[in-house]
Amino acid sequence: MPELAEPAAAVEQFDCPTCEVPAGSTCRTRGGKVAPKYHTPRFMLVPQLRAELEVRTPADRGPGRAWEMGPAIALAVPEAATKPTRVGYARCSTAQQELQSQLDALQEAGCDPVFSEKISTRIKVRPEFVKAMDAPAPGAAGARPRPAAGPCRGAPPGGRALHRGP
Repeated sequence: MPELAEPAAAVEQFDCPTCEVPAGSTCRTRGGKVAPKYHTPRFMLVPQLRAELEVRTPADRGPGRAWEMGPAIALAVPEAATKPTRVGYARCSTAQQELQSQLDALQEAGCDPVFSEKISTRIKVRPEFVKAMDAPAPGAAGARPRPAAGPCRGAPPGGRALHRGP
């Protein structure tokens, strides 16, 4: 992302969720002074600053002096955070085993899409498993899915399982 010319101006477009100052003002300390740096939850609202560890208050804003409210400005709306994609995979190896409890658990965990199959453990290529591992995340063509919960025996590195049957 391009570097901001004035990070302070970008940060001050938002209300501070920590010290509750309105947009247009610097952050303040509990002692009522201008904070030496902006609070993390506030500067994280600016996408270009999310990787920063801190954003210092510029000298012209008077860090350490008594805090005064800045000029009122129109409040900016933070960008909506994208929800991570959870890809689910359920499998049982015999016709006598039931798949529905796994599918219910994956749905409850927020997995979408969910791939499932009844296929023997002896079969090495599992078509639905391959589809699940190749399912792209939204906006990321060909990205590998991120695991949802605990390790899964027999899955490639990074594979996960919500629970395993008996």
